This record gives sequence, structure tokens and C-alpha cells, in this order.
Amino acid sequence: MAAYGVLPALVNENVTGPAVREAQRHLAQWQLQPIAKMIANEAAAKFETTAEIDVLQPLQAFDAGGRARALSGVLQGLALAKESGLSEEQIQAALAFSGVATELQQRAASAEPPGI
Repeated sequence: MAAYGVLPALVNENVTGPAVREAQRHLAQWQLQPIAKMIANEAAAKFETTAEIDVLQPLQAFDAGGRARALSGVLQGLALAKESGLSEEQIQAALAFSGVATELQQRAASAEPPGI
């Protein structure tokens, strides 16, 4: 199965949850999503419309705990930054550097409700 991009951890009976999650992400990102993109392109050409197949979005549900921990860290960091007297500009610059602000701006632009 390794020849098809399946990491050995995915078929190991002693593997733990985090390793399985990473192996699933690897498989979806590097093997399944490119195939899904080819299928979507073929469908778009055949049906003369746009088509999109996203195999990565459903994987995010498995990482709700990790996302919650990350949010907790961001909120604690914001509280500490405000306590330390950082200006709003400095806080926004730090958020932009970390990628948090960019994601929030993209969601606001698309009017998509934020998910955790």
C-alpha cells in the first residue's frame, strides 16, 4: 500500500490516534485530493459547469479537539498581549504573522460562520 501513498502507520495495529490522523491527512492531501481535482475537472468539462470535490474539509471534523486547543492558546495569548500593554496594531500584526488574522478575514469576506 505504500506504493500508493498510504503511510505504514495507517495499517499498523499498534498505532495511536494522532498518528492515524496524520496518516489520514497525508493520504487525503497528497493522494486523494489530486485525484478528486482531476475528477472535478472532468465533470466540469462534461457537464459544462463548475465542479469541486473537497476531500480535505471532512477531515477537519476529526481535529475538533486540536482546533479547540489552538483557539484556547490564541485567546490566552491575546489576553496576555493586552495585559502586557501591546497596541491593537501590534496584536493585529502578530495575528497576521501567525495566519490567524488571514483566516478570520477570509471567513468574514465569505460570510461563513466560524467553526471550531
